[in-house]
Amino acid sequence: MIVLKDQKIARNPVAKAIAAQQLKKRMVDQRIHLFMLEENEDARAQIMPISDSVFIVACAYEMMEQKDTVNYRKLRSAMQVLTDCAERGFIWRTSDAVTIDNAIGICVDNWTKIPSVTLQKAMTHILGTMK
Repeated sequence: MIVLKDQKIARNPVAKAIAAQQLKKRMVDQRIHLFMLEENEDARAQIMPISDSVFIVACAYEMMEQKDTVNYRKLRSAMQVLTDCAERGFIWRTSDAVTIDNAIGICVDNWTKIPSVTLQKAMTHILGTMK
């Protein structure tokens, strides 16, 4: 998973900074993998970790009442693309790459700006519904 499941990180500024650096590296790797996928290839290994991050950050935006922002709309578009991909058995469509890449960028650039309490609540909500 790209967003770390350990909720203690959200409360500790040093751990959050270290996690941010690790996240950036992993996200760059994920972006490269996405653009290298071939049409109709199985994308499960790439989609699953990205989905957690996108859904958690979008949930946090909802909690912060930022549904009218460009970033939130881009996250919602990516959520739909990720859901569609899952529904078709994780069969990749190269046309989805840019939408998902935009969402990855939003997650990387903004998750440290989300208040710790909100991020924790979003993680609990999203990860709790995925069990």
